[in-house]
Amino acid sequence: MSPPEIRDYSKEATFKGRRLDFSLGNKPRAWRLADASCRLIIVAGSAVLEYGNSPEAEVAKHKTYQGVEMKEKVEKTLYVGVDYHKNSFTAAYLDCLTGILNTKKYEAEELEKFKNHLTTFRKKGYSVKVAVETLTGVTFFTEEIRNCVDEITYVNTNKFKNILKGVNSAKNDRIDAETIAIYYEMGLLPTVYVPTRKEKELRIKMKERDSFVDMRKGVINRLHSLLLEYGIKTNKRELTTKKGMERIKEETKKKVPPSLRETIWRQIETIEYLTDKIRETEEDIKSFIGEDEELKGKVELLKSIPGVGDIVAIAFISAVCNEERFENGDKVAAYFGLVPRVNSSGNEVRNGRITKKGDSRTRNKIIQATRALLNSKLDNSVKRFYEGLVKKGLEKKKALIAAARKLVKVMFAVLRERRQFMDFVENKCNLCVGG
Repeated sequence: MSPPEIRDYSKEATFKGRRLDFSLGNKPRAWRLADASCRLIIVAGSAVLEYGNSPEAEVAKHKTYQGVEMKEKVEKTLYVGVDYHKNSFTAAYLDCLTGILNTKKYEAEELEKFKNHLTTFRKKGYSVKVAVETLTGVTFFTEEIRNCVDEITYVNTNKFKNILKGVNSAKNDRIDAETIAIYYEMGLLPTVYVPTRKEKELRIKMKERDSFVDMRKGVINRLHSLLLEYGIKTNKRELTTKKGMERIKEETKKKVPPSLRETIWRQIETIEYLTDKIRETEEDIKSFIGEDEELKGKVELLKSIPGVGDIVAIAFISAVCNEERFENGDKVAAYFGLVPRVNSSGNEVRNGRITKKGDSRTRNKIIQATRALLNSKLDNSVKRFYEGLVKKGLEKKKALIAAARKLVKVMFAVLRERRQFMDFVENKCNLCVGG
């Protein structure tokens, strides 16, 4: 039986009165009829393919026509964009070979069905790549499908919002999923780093510790204000020590009415409880670090820098994770939001306040470590850098931020070079100036 007549419709706008849509993708260009019931004829090099384009059919079910040989090997890659929600998710399948884009919605209970679809494509020789937004619960989703795909990419949700605004003014799951797939295939998708299981566990433990610190800070602020109402002066640091607490209890008995004493003592007990929890969490984190030689070595290297202790070192490591993903120390400083905003127009360039992007808690820890380093009696490059800026007339607050940025570069250099901090002024080594 002779094959049917094959035509390349890529140079025509219509066929038999039906409008042709230019398909997506930047591989062999394909055209499809607007009528969903029509078949799709593809001419890719010397290969002529026929595709079904029913939403329920497989996205890339094709056959080579009799008498036509495949002389050119075309890469078969399937890009899947997922708009994930806890109760349902929408997946957009973009076939890189043909440009066909199909979208399907799944309920949360249909995760196995979605995994079977991905597995089917891999059996057909496709390299399956999935991109999903970083939302709550997405880790469970990605871990479930990890063995069914060749690559998983996390989408930077904040940056992707700007893309969606230009695509569609209203919120639409189908368009969101399709946009993820299209930008993924084009290599324009804003992504975020996917931490390993160990790195994620360390981040979770640090977040637990920081949450207890935040709760204690809130109680301390309320207690500090209440004590001032009755003339009891104290500093907030004193409220975290046993000696300070005992002094406050004695003064409370003398100056505070009996009706409010219990309120103050309950707040003191809450502070003591949270302080114990912070201590327990820190011990758990140190134990976790001690079980891993690589993490333990990194912490010891960072602690060789004046002003950097266990918590600052661990926070920096948990945020940076793999230092290989940063080109230089400036990129790390930008990651923590310690670089100024730049507004430029023509030849005019203006530097504003720091961006404050990234992990605010780690950034604050680095600034606190910088203060400790500047107050240190030991001479060091960061301290000299700060003093030089102040002598030039820069405000102390701005000089502090610049010194914190310098410290980040030094910490990154220490990890990158796998060498302890050495402050040789004469040699001006990378570990001194921050690389």
